[in-house]
This record gives sequence, structure tokens and C-alpha cells, in this order.
Amino acid sequence: MAQHDKLREILRACALEYGGEGAPVVRWYAEGDAAKQMIETARRHGVQVQPEQQESLLLALKTVKINTEIPRDIYLAVARIYAYLLNKEKRSEK
Repeated sequence: MAQHDKLREILRACALEYGGEGAPVVRWYAEGDAAKQMIETARRHGVQVQPEQQESLLLALKTVKINTEIPRDIYLAVARIYAYLLNKEKRSEK
């Protein structure tokens, strides 16, 4: 199996927080069983989850230190996630 295929088999999750100023901050990153537990915990607490993301974005977020703002080169990709989640939230309120 190619290395790229092995990377795609690993479940990854990243928790981001945006306080309205500056850039979103990486609060947590996990892989494998820890990622599964992180996603389940988030859902239990009503946190919006964007289930499928580009592997390259998750690998980029993995390089960001916890409690650090995301780098400018991934702003657009993260902004798309926030837009998706906000749109989903608005639809569920109707």
C-alpha cells in the first residue's frame, strides 16, 4: 500500500476556536482512536463537526502548535469550514 493511502486511512480531528478577532486558534489535534473520541465528545456537547476535510488541511493543522493561531496560508480553507458550519446552523434554526 502506498504511503499516501496509509495516511488517508488514519482518522484525524482538529478542534479550532475563533473568538471574533485575529485568526482561529488550534485547541486540539488528534489521530486514530483519540480523534474518534474527540469527535464523539464534541457531538455530545453540541459542538458542530465538519465530518470530511481535505487531508492536506488536516496535515497542515497538525503542524500548528496547540493554542496557536492558524497560519495565513490556510485561512481560506478554514474560513470555508466556518461558513459551512454557520450555514448548517442557520438551516437547523428554521
